[in-house]
Amino acid sequence: MNKTPPESLIRTWVWMMAESNNPELVERGRQNLINAFGSMKKAIEHIESQVQKQS
Repeated sequence: MNKTPPESLIRTWVWMMAESNNPELVERGRQNLINAFGSMKKAIEHIESQVQKQS
């Protein structure tokens, strides 16, 4: 896996998927996460691990 993107960028991609009403933005956010982590499962695992660290 390449270097992990900054948290702010990951948050932007998640926002694009969750809050955007534009299907192109939703897909772009999804693709960016997959490209960065290799799969959505790995992206979710990374995000969850970051949340646990902050707790």
